[in-house]
Amino acid sequence: MLNPRFRMEFEVHYHEVNPQEKATPLTILYYLEDAAISHSESVGYGVGRLRSEQRAWILNRWHLQIDQYPTYGEMVIIETWPSNFERFYATREFLIKNYREEVIGRATSLWIFMNTETKRPLRIGLEFRDAYGLDPVRAIEDPFDQLQAISKGGGVSEEEQIFLVRRSDIDTNGHVNNANYLQWMLEVIPENIYQQNQLISLKIIYKKETTYGSTIRSKCLIEDSGSTRSVCRHVILGDNMDQELAIAQTVFLH
Repeated sequence: MLNPRFRMEFEVHYHEVNPQEKATPLTILYYLEDAAISHSESVGYGVGRLRSEQRAWILNRWHLQIDQYPTYGEMVIIETWPSNFERFYATREFLIKNYREEVIGRATSLWIFMNTETKRPLRIGLEFRDAYGLDPVRAIEDPFDQLQAISKGGGVSEEEQIFLVRRSDIDTNGHVNNANYLQWMLEVIPENIYQQNQLISLKIIYKKETTYGSTIRSKCLIEDSGSTRSVCRHVILGDNMDQELAIAQTVFLH
């Protein structure tokens, strides 16, 4: 019987850690993305094949929960599997494990299967279910509800910065890599929250692509900064500063 779960090991390298020698949230997202791509390669539907057929998986959502960050030199195991194919949507799950096979984090994600020429969704064929298999177990039980927009409701404080999209931000689809949006979001979080606390939860929705040379504005609203945690809401705005490219919520444990 086809095993729908795919495993991939990573070693935490020096350039992937923060001053406390722990892997960064951005590093974890890169591991998840690499595992998903490698899984697709292993079943015959890798980036090259899909590109030649003018098809691609476009990430729509992440929901990440981290209990413990691996440290420099440690081995990390990513276990991933598809939990559902429905019309043009696919749900992919992830478990993040340490070298002792203990779960230290988990994630769920929603992907849209697209025609890269017409920019329209494509129905996922039965051949994908046959190739990947399916395991309906969810890593996180998330119905993928909408996130509250940053403009609705007040907060403790608001921060923002402007960034220019670099060549190194662009992926094989010609757009900004999904993990880079998180980098822009985290860059705006006040230093006392980011450096002294641990990000334990991330929810992000990608709304519109952006490309090399664009100017983006990253805004962060500190919604709640209590004694045990800080909740931040984020938005990435495009060139005209009215267009939402991505929105997110991060939670930091004090």
